[in-house]
Amino acid sequence: MIYYPLSMGRNFEELYRAILALQTADAFSVATPADWQPGDDVIVPTAGSCGVAKDRMEGKEGEMTCYDWFFCTKKLDKETVLNTILKK
Repeated sequence: MIYYPLSMGRNFEELYRAILALQTADAFSVATPADWQPGDDVIVPTAGSCGVAKDRMEGKEGEMTCYDWFFCTKKLDKETVLNTILKK
């Protein structure tokens, strides 16, 4: 929950972005980095085994960019996100 005191202004674009990020994380089983916008790369959950981590690092795990065994990202295009989340 995001709490804004009455004395503080609200940024509805940021609230909308946060809701889209939460729905994207839930719908696609990923995490979203700070300031994420639809169309930006998302964070893939950590590999569940050493074998999967090794496959990811060697590029055998699909369309991912791995920076280390525990940190990989992938592209998730804006249209896919919005069509899934907004049910167009």
